[in-house]
Amino acid sequence: MVITSKDNPKIKQLAKLYSNRRYRRETGLFVIEGIRGCVDAVLDDVEHGGLIKVEAVYYVEGTFDNEFEWFPEKLEKLGGNRIFTMTREIAGRISDTDSCQGIFVTAKCMDKPFSEEALKAGGRYLILDELQDPGNLGTMIRTSDAMGLDGIVLSGNCVDLYNPKTVRSAVGSMPRVDIFVEKDFAKVTDTFALKGIPTAAAVIGGGTDVLEYDFTDGCAVVIGNEGRGLTKEHADMCSSKVTISMHGHIDSLNAATAATILLWEMTRRGD
Repeated sequence: MVITSKDNPKIKQLAKLYSNRRYRRETGLFVIEGIRGCVDAVLDDVEHGGLIKVEAVYYVEGTFDNEFEWFPEKLEKLGGNRIFTMTREIAGRISDTDSCQGIFVTAKCMDKPFSEEALKAGGRYLILDELQDPGNLGTMIRTSDAMGLDGIVLSGNCVDLYNPKTVRSAVGSMPRVDIFVEKDFAKVTDTFALKGIPTAAAVIGGGTDVLEYDFTDGCAVVIGNEGRGLTKEHADMCSSKVTISMHGHIDSLNAATAATILLWEMTRRGD
């Protein structure tokens, strides 16, 4: 049976999960939208050991034509009680994209409790403090995955990890990097200190040049809000400061770009 009403209880829950941060936290579920992300999520669940735990799949008939015509066979492994079809009109009402691809997956939230025990001795981490742009966060998750980072910590009032734009930007990398959410920045820096992992505040000026910084024994690089960077109070809580020297006519970089440079240097010279 194809779901045709926006008042269907399943559709109402899907729409609320898509749009409401608090509801996502209350239920422990989030939404993945788009054919590539949803296909990866289902394959992770049914074939790769459950990196993502799929709760349900909602799709428009015809979504798997051509390139993904093989996918319905994989989808059946979830069991029929987790698979629902809907009209394209309903899909368009839920999505906030200009070109809805007609497929959504609801899955269990994946962030992990933050503690000293959860950290890897000598590990390499990214700490994001008060980051606000969901696209930046998604890009940083992908970059961290590509660089083989040990984990990411979201601190302060960061953008929601499960914001649909973040999830789309991360494109399948979320389950492949340990991600922690801990609002208390002092607890974050104290916990890394207890683990023996130095924290390096990324600052515009006054820090050790990134080309000279010693990442050998692991590090947690700290990046602040896109507009104002790290507060002085939070930068001073870190064990050191690191700066990307500028040689052109600008004095700062986009947060995701800065993170890419810092993570590249951290992992390139850290082995």
